[in-house]
Formats: sequence, C-alpha cells, structure tokens
Amino acid sequence: MTPETYMHRYHASCGCEEESAVTAEELFPACPLAAAETGREGCGCGQTEPTPAPLPTCCCKASMVEALRLLCNTELAEVVDFDAFFFLTDFLAVGGNLSVPATGPDNIAGLAASFQRFSPCNCDLIDVSGTAYFSTPGPTTLALDEIDQLSLCSVKALAFDLVDPTTPEETETAIYRRALRYLRRTIQAEGGTTSGCGTCGAHCDCDGCCCDEGLLAELATRNLSRQATLTVGPLVLQDVTVLGSIGSVLVLADEAQRRIYFVCVSGVEALG
Repeated sequence: MTPETYMHRYHASCGCEEESAVTAEELFPACPLAAAETGREGCGCGQTEPTPAPLPTCCCKASMVEALRLLCNTELAEVVDFDAFFFLTDFLAVGGNLSVPATGPDNIAGLAASFQRFSPCNCDLIDVSGTAYFSTPGPTTLALDEIDQLSLCSVKALAFDLVDPTTPEETETAIYRRALRYLRRTIQAEGGTTSGCGTCGAHCDCDGCCCDEGLLAELATRNLSRQATLTVGPLVLQDVTVLGSIGSVLVLADEAQRRIYFVCVSGVEALG
C-alpha cells in the first residue's frame, strides 16, 4: 500500500493535508449510530447513564494517541511504510516474532503488520492487519493467524519502517532525515521531554497519574550522544537514537534500519 493509497483510503475525510487541520473528531471516525442508540457520545469516551465502572489506569494510551496522530500529517505519511509495522503488548508480538539474541539495533524478526486507522466508534481500538505471535523470544509460536484490531491501552511499543526511494534523486538517507526532521520539530513544539502527567485524564482512560519524569530525564540527559539501550518486556533496543518524547511515549530511531520506535516509558524495564 503506497502512502497515497493509505491517505486516500483511511483519511479521505480527515483533512490531514495540514497538521493544524487535524482534530480528534477527524482522526477518530464518527460513529454512524446516534448516541441514544449506542449509549455513548462522540467516539466512545463520553458515557450516558448509568455511570460506568472506573476504567483501568493506562496513562500511556493518551500519549500513544498523540504519537500515532503524527502519522496523519502528510509530511511524515509520505515516508512511512504503513505495511511495515510491529506492535508489542504484554503477551503478543504482532507483525513478527522476537529473536534471541538481538543481532542488531533490535530483536524484531519482522515488521509485516499494517496500521490502518483508529477504529470507528471506539477510542480504545486501532485497526491493524497482521499475524500475532506469543511475545516470548525464541522459536516462532503462532498465537493468531490474522488479527483485525488491537486494544491501544495494551500496546507497550511499536515500530515501523520507512518507504524505499522511488526516484533516482532520492536516497534512503534523505528519506530517513526527512522523517527525523519532522519528528524532532514536532517533539520540540510539544515541549520536549515533558511528562504527560495530569493530561491523560482528558482521554477518559485514567483514574490516576502515571508519572515517569525520572526515567525521561535520565534518557534525555545521561549522555551527549543521545544513544540508549533499553528493554521493554522481551523487546531489546540497542544503541538507538533518542529523539525525545510525546507525553509518556519515547520516540526513538535507528538509521541503519531506517526504523522509528514509539515506546511507553512505563514499559521500560532496564537501561543498558
């Protein structure tokens, strides 16, 4: 699927040509049923009576929404391969299994999942396509041959590759640098490594505050090279470049593979 096909298929009414035009209502497709019929308002966050039970605390979800929202911008969408994604949850690796040991910047054996959009009528789901494996590193163990949706609250990390050059004047390095320029500019505009503490409640998915300022500060200031080695459950990232953070989501990159990573800070277990 080319970037142009992706934008036409999934964002025909999104108004994504300009970043400033993107709104939550446009990115989250509207529910075709009236709120009175579904018992919900908007895209599933505003609830009518009876009052629902408290939702689980997963403060990274709000930041992951903001990070994925970047892909709606034409400047970044033009260089992202939407059919080369990988998603990690506590128990599943979607798009490829995890290898042992890590032979490069990461231990992801393949990025073969597709990211499509946020699911209509539901703030909690994203539409994807791919094979799910149990996330235990090692020999391939199939969990589900094909999945259609993922709970965004369960996603601890994701990775995606960039497109290959399509013209003789374009190079892989130039495409990678275009992506990094946009990400760095956006992160700086968002306030750099400021934690998302206190803002996640606006997305109706937290009944508490998940703060990771200490880890964010450590990754931002521990060295001048901006390189980091870390683990997120069974996922290992080695000497990747720290671009910054959007709320509680770390944005990392690797030039050799031209790969971008979004990682929930709360999922980071060890630093190398």
